[in-house]
Amino acid sequence: MVFELDSAILVLLFILFIGLIVPELFKKLRIPYITILILFGAFLGPNGLNYVQPNSIIDFFGFLGVAFLLLMAGLEVKLGHLQNLQSRIYILAAANGFIPCLVGVAIVKLFGYSWIPAIVIGIVFFSSSFAIIVPILKSAGLFKKNTGQMIISAVMLEDIFSLFLLAIILQSFEPITRFPLLVYFGILIMSVIILKMFLPEFAAYFLRKYRHRKDEHETQLRFIIVLLIGVLLYFSALGVHHITAAFIVGILLADVLTSSELFNKLHTIAYGLFVPVFFFLVGMKTDFGVFVHFSIKDFLLISLVAGLIGSKLLSGYFAGRLVRFSRKYSLVFGIASTAQLTTTLAVTYAASSMGLIDSVLTTIIIIISVITTILAPLVLNYVLGKKYYGT
Repeated sequence: MVFELDSAILVLLFILFIGLIVPELFKKLRIPYITILILFGAFLGPNGLNYVQPNSIIDFFGFLGVAFLLLMAGLEVKLGHLQNLQSRIYILAAANGFIPCLVGVAIVKLFGYSWIPAIVIGIVFFSSSFAIIVPILKSAGLFKKNTGQMIISAVMLEDIFSLFLLAIILQSFEPITRFPLLVYFGILIMSVIILKMFLPEFAAYFLRKYRHRKDEHETQLRFIIVLLIGVLLYFSALGVHHITAAFIVGILLADVLTSSELFNKLHTIAYGLFVPVFFFLVGMKTDFGVFVHFSIKDFLLISLVAGLIGSKLLSGYFAGRLVRFSRKYSLVFGIASTAQLTTTLAVTYAASSMGLIDSVLTTIIIIISVITTILAPLVLNYVLGKKYYGT
């Protein structure tokens, strides 16, 4: 146990060192540091040089990493925006979600996979990444405009629905509870409704109570973390995967956590410690060796990369034109929706950990994430004529 602890500390130190130093070296190339962590994880992990091995302690940090990642993603979702949805946003989200989803399922089935991995890839194709889209729209001055808000709202709906689909798949094929599917979702929906009624009020009361104290933000920060862990345990008892639970907590607290300083402290803890470990672990699951010798796997890789980028781009563009976006902003929506990061990697990590997809599909999705997180901002920079430096 002592050896495992020492080994885990060294691995954590190494991962955090990479997250601190390496991004500065790649800054001029405008490559997101998240992408760099994934690539280093693949290069140094068991499927690469085998210098770094996962263990229970590192896996626990990775668990906290994906939980904080989805919590922060949920905190970006403002329910006020979603409550005022227009029919045009539904059209954008539906077209840009369901069409790529069907394309993903069709490609995987065409290559001889069963329905489970095909549906998982379909869920990945359904999602996008507003973690990439939000800073791009802000840098372009579109974030507060109606067009930008519609794009953000549509992408939020895609990510929310993709996690909902994941919950269905996990309970259908890898059930954690003994509840029948309909009873399970009835309990889940009622739990979310009850939490929506009481959790924001309870959190708001607690945050107000400790306002104007010397340790105000530290106490509030501890409260948010305890609340997150408590709700994760509750949903875990129901059989809800922790990535879905963390996202739900973030959404419910998004309109309550209004302090920018508190949000920044959460962001610092998440992205300064836990999230880098998660992305490094994602990289360690990547096995580029499966593509060393030319085979049908290479055609699968090309088909899925082209299928995702093509289906997202075209469905986004035509959906934008359908809701009367200009050609330019329709193209912006199509390009932006190709970016695959937060939800995509969380879904892939969960599905891979539970054995729902093999190492080939896991590696392909991670490759897609690396490609799109680099290409989407660069292409949007060109279309919008703005400078953007990835996170």
